[in-house]
Amino acid sequence: MVSQHTYHPPPAPYAGHATLNRNFTELLQQSMAVDLICLSPGFCFGQRHPERPGLRVYGLPIRRRRSPAWWYPLQDIAFFVWAVVVVSGLALRHRYDVVQVDTTPDVLVFSALLPRLRRMRIVLFATELMPELAAARLRLGPGTLLVRLLTWAERAATSWADHVITVSNLCRRIMVKRGLDPTKVTVVPNAHPVAGLPRAHRGQPPFLVLQTTLIERYGVHVAIRALRKLRQEWPELTLEVLGNGEALASLANLANRLGLSDRVRFSGRYLGRPEMMDRLRRATVGIVPILADGYGDLVLPNKLLELTSLGVPTVCSRLPGIEEHFPPDSLAYFEPGDSAGLAAQVRRLLQNPRAAEHQARRAREAMADLEWASASRRYLRALGMTSDRQEAIAAMAR
Repeated sequence: MVSQHTYHPPPAPYAGHATLNRNFTELLQQSMAVDLICLSPGFCFGQRHPERPGLRVYGLPIRRRRSPAWWYPLQDIAFFVWAVVVVSGLALRHRYDVVQVDTTPDVLVFSALLPRLRRMRIVLFATELMPELAAARLRLGPGTLLVRLLTWAERAATSWADHVITVSNLCRRIMVKRGLDPTKVTVVPNAHPVAGLPRAHRGQPPFLVLQTTLIERYGVHVAIRALRKLRQEWPELTLEVLGNGEALASLANLANRLGLSDRVRFSGRYLGRPEMMDRLRRATVGIVPILADGYGDLVLPNKLLELTSLGVPTVCSRLPGIEEHFPPDSLAYFEPGDSAGLAAQVRRLLQNPRAAEHQARRAREAMADLEWASASRRYLRALGMTSDRQEAIAAMAR
């Protein structure tokens, strides 16, 4: 797998890219061998881990940052060169069943040129749509030069790959509209295994939970403002913000200005998966307040899928990528960015626990086709694998 996401050796913190960890864990469980080319905390070349003997890691130590803006292309160029060198060397020594390349950027797929020349299967895992992501982040219109260039790069990458995986039906339709052959694309949502995890068990006193990377798009500031509107009616109610990111200081300042410093609790770090799942299942209500910034409209976030899989009643921004999969009675929708609307939905669920439980059941029903038990089979088929394969494969991941 080739991925520019950061891999953290087990016990992996939640911060190590969740989808990347999920994918290679599934392959290892199928008795497949995986070579992972990625970012890592320290340099490693073919490093093995005793808990994952089928995995070898080729890691480039680059610290991922969202600013300044010029850091992104420098990081991408450095990793592309690293991937070309490592992938080419490995492809001369091994004949892999499949090479998986995770975006972003889309052009990273061309680091697998030598495997392609040797007729190995190339699968592009489009975890994000680069044109929409760049337009939202840089506040650009669809006709600007950069967005047009990124659209062209996406078309070239998806045409060149043997198969494409994306994360939602909406993303699939957008890519097909841009020229991707619909028979070449498979939808594998950002669900994660929850089998064996205890179901929701509300803790006391009641608390709201929001797990996310702390950047503006994910709307933590909206949740904090909503809590202010609820504090008179629910004096014990708190908001737990589980995650880390560049906006932590500004969000803490916002909570202080609103007089909520004792009501908003920041973890200040990414939690390990067991600890994260335990906090989620004890929450009274989960919150997914993503903004409609042009890219947020497209997402079907793993944070939502985890809350609903655990049976936690969830208040969520009304976004097209989410509404397509979850009917109105399965989530408590509010308009993106509307703190009053978010507060009203939280209030309704707190006042009517029976309605909250019904909503959580309907959300679990809607999850049937999204949960990893189902999605994992589609993932293996997209790679050209079947669950009874015992031979090795290798992947390269971004």
